Amino acid sequence: MRRAVASGWFHIEPGVYESNTGVCPLVAAAKMAGVWRDGHAADGGPDWGSDTEPSVPCFVFAVSFDLYSEEAGIDRALEVVLQGLNSEPRSLAA
Repeated sequence: MRRAVASGWFHIEPGVYESNTGVCPLVAAAKMAGVWRDGHAADGGPDWGSDTEPSVPCFVFAVSFDLYSEEAGIDRALEVVLQGLNSEPRSLAA
């Protein structure tokens, strides 16, 4: 997600997973990982969710991101996401 949000390749938009105008950070990350297909990230395994719904952690992130974006604005919400991601240890794949 760090790479997807920081890349500038995606128009991040709260309130939707994927639309004609943008994507949420989770979809951007799933697309970057190559696991987003046919409107879901089930190709990435159960951590992402199933073909009918996101996993609980993904859903909680999406709702929290949307609510914070509404309160503080999309730019601030993206800053908070990147700050949180940058505080996490990086894996070899990061």
